Amino acid sequence: MTRTNSTIAILATLIMVLGVFCYVGKPLITGKYVPAIGTLAKNIDESPTGREIIVHYIRQLHILVSYGAEPYKGLTKQDGEKITIFLMRCLFAGLVALVGVFACAALFIINSGQQPSVSKSRMILTVAMVILAGTIIRLILASAVYGSVDIQAYEVDVDIFGKGGNVYAETSKYNYSPVWFLVLFALKKIQLAVPGVPFHFVVRSFLCGVDLLTLVFLLLIAGIRKLPVTRTAIFFYLSPVSFLITGYHGQFENFAMLMVLIGIFMYLWLADRPILKTALLWLFSTAGMIVKHNTFYELIICLHFSIKRYWIKTSLFVASVAIFLLLFVPYWETGSKGIINNVFNYGSDFGVYGLTYVLKLPALKYLFILAMFIFPLFLKSKDIIAQCLLGTLFFLTFTTGIAIQYFVLPVALGALRPSKVCLLYTFLATLFILGSVNNVYIPHFQLFPWNVVWIGAVCWFIVEMRLDRQANEVAVSRKDKKCQPQRPL
Repeated sequence: MTRTNSTIAILATLIMVLGVFCYVGKPLITGKYVPAIGTLAKNIDESPTGREIIVHYIRQLHILVSYGAEPYKGLTKQDGEKITIFLMRCLFAGLVALVGVFACAALFIINSGQQPSVSKSRMILTVAMVILAGTIIRLILASAVYGSVDIQAYEVDVDIFGKGGNVYAETSKYNYSPVWFLVLFALKKIQLAVPGVPFHFVVRSFLCGVDLLTLVFLLLIAGIRKLPVTRTAIFFYLSPVSFLITGYHGQFENFAMLMVLIGIFMYLWLADRPILKTALLWLFSTAGMIVKHNTFYELIICLHFSIKRYWIKTSLFVASVAIFLLLFVPYWETGSKGIINNVFNYGSDFGVYGLTYVLKLPALKYLFILAMFIFPLFLKSKDIIAQCLLGTLFFLTFTTGIAIQYFVLPVALGALRPSKVCLLYTFLATLFILGSVNNVYIPHFQLFPWNVVWIGAVCWFIVEMRLDRQANEVAVSRKDKKCQPQRPL
């Protein structure tokens, strides 16, 4: 069986299995209690292993209740049906995630390495099947479970904004530019217009749409660069890191990276129009920083790569920062304290990942921020994709604060530059996310610590840095040869 036939066979099997899950698990997806759910839960509870699993997921329920998650607000032990549905939904989501992970692992292995040429019809069929399988997984997770505690924070943000309040003044749970709560408000309007559809599903469906649009631009870039389209689609859209963060967690790093990818596509597509391509690259990388400012280094990389004159780079970066800061002006009068504390001074989990696991020094945060400004200036590769990927890997290698949604940052760019270390990173990040209490929280996977992912990120970063240096050496060598005088015949 050829590689293409194997890929199609695995995808077809995955789609059929997911179809069965959708049919059998319809009550769980819709959140409707039926007697069969109670019977199944009782049977699981009667076995020692089953009881251990139920206790495991009860811990996650306690966290959601303590955060005031909308479906579980005021939940007590007497709400047996709600608790049973929650537990069975968790088991169902975990099973779907594991099936997706195993199928995708097989696809990654089959499609790594040199890609054979395939007919256009088979390529289109394979990509269509990738899109179908990836979308089903994301939407099952989006509908079957409430998601992370961030979803509850979104509920609070929308409620404040909808009542005319200042999000920055009334909650400490909003840590982004105004763009995201405007998006959330629009999504809330859509949810209210469609009775019976929960807000968490609308949010994660939007992020699924973001992933689809990301895939479109990745395939367009792959076409320009003559890269294998099928492999690119599989390595992004069926990446467990991608579908677990989008389908379950509900964070929006993928939205910021989409902006960067659009800018890269425009830059490559408009190769013969230098001013326009540079302007669009700057515009979209600025948009990425505005959507989520933990991607600001991508703006620096794009400006440094595309513009030679430092005064122009500096001027455009200052303009980008000014645009970002101006967005806060309408909320500054009453929300200045919240903007400073919860946006500009916000730090994710400290001391559990990377360097801060060993050196718990608060000052490292400021050294890291300074390094993020300086590092892009030392990149030598002539490939903008390689440089942007290195930016995300530098971030994951040296960051002093961590959250699981950060692990999705290099996934889209990595799909354009797949390698063995890319697979290693994906494998390690998947193991950690599967056990995270802010994700599907599958029993025993929580034994994998944060630094498992850090090891994968460091390995990937080192390999990409070596490639960056080698590419620079080759470019310098070619330049020297051209400068050498030619001997007369």
